Amino acid sequence: MALIEQTIPVLLIILFLGLLVPDLFKKLKLPFVTSIIIVGALLGPNGFNYMQSNQIIEFFGFLGAAFLMLMAGLEVKLEHFEKLGKKIIIMAAINGIVPFVVGFGIVLAFGYSLMTAALIGIVFISSSVAIIIMAVKNANLMDKEIGQTIISVVVLEDVFSLLLLAVILQGASPITSFPLPLYFGILVASVILLKKFLPRIAAYYFRKRMSKKDTYERELRAVLVILMAVLLYFSGLGVHPIVAAFIVGLLISDIATSEIVYHKLHTMGYGLFVPVFFFIIGMQLDLSILGSFDYRNTLMISIILGLIGAKVVSGYFAGRWAKFSKRNSILFGTASMTQLTTTLAVTYAASGLNLLDSALSTSIILLAIITTILSPAAMNMLGNPELPKLAK
Repeated sequence: MALIEQTIPVLLIILFLGLLVPDLFKKLKLPFVTSIIIVGALLGPNGFNYMQSNQIIEFFGFLGAAFLMLMAGLEVKLEHFEKLGKKIIIMAAINGIVPFVVGFGIVLAFGYSLMTAALIGIVFISSSVAIIIMAVKNANLMDKEIGQTIISVVVLEDVFSLLLLAVILQGASPITSFPLPLYFGILVASVILLKKFLPRIAAYYFRKRMSKKDTYERELRAVLVILMAVLLYFSGLGVHPIVAAFIVGLLISDIATSEIVYHKLHTMGYGLFVPVFFFIIGMQLDLSILGSFDYRNTLMISIILGLIGAKVVSGYFAGRWAKFSKRNSILFGTASMTQLTTTLAVTYAASGLNLLDSALSTSIILLAIITTILSPAAMNMLGNPELPKLAK
């Protein structure tokens, strides 16, 4: 009872700040996510130490991470996979392999283990589908080839990076007795088969069982039942819950087609759980790193500049290989450097398994903050047709 009484004021403060702070930070052009993370860093144990976490707060944060990954998976529609031709696959390979090698090499050079280096390499592969789709829309690129290409490539990169994360986490903390190659094969086969047949089963149910009067309520309940069933299946396979939540979103993205149902799911997650998750992520920021210059600062600078450089450069050459103009090639590289959902989910999951220390966690969180500010602004500028054209 005492734990509950201690938790309610903390949740109240977090949710209150989630309402108040973003409006204040809008004047500084900072996104909602960034503002909550910064406040968490300032009020948490590594800042002014006004707020401490506990088991209930951590559970809310876990649900927030799961909802965040679920909503990220919902952004991945079947149409994105239908557009995956040779060009998209090769661009994703260039824009994924080069950053992976860079991230892996940086962390390995600082003396970390192969497992930790591989985790950071996965972070360097991924992007943030939800943020990039929004940025593409704001730059008026949705109906242009470069806009569709950006979305298709980052979707492929995110899906692949999450599958790799599932394998890495299984290797670090085995939940199932399957050998890794067999585990990966079962995981990929399960995703493909469920993605193929689950929407058909759901469509049949909706067509036979639902009346127009209660369509949205029953569709929401049906989606939640499917969500829990598929999540239970992947948990049985030994897939980490954070990865499983993304896969569930990926699988039901073509089932939850109603905007009303989507917004209800969004409200359930972002109304309570997701702000707590971002606040907890902020509490992991070790602000003392910024106060003195040592190897941790060098590591942080290397990771941030390494990711930005690797993504922009590899994206530029991938774009030029695909015969895009110089401007659009830079635009592609700039868009792909956006880090948020997968990045913070990897940080959260890996920190729970003690695979990342405070220096790496802080570096990755700062990377997410910086890229979510820089990338959309740069995309807006590069997508502006009134700016002078670069030579082809």
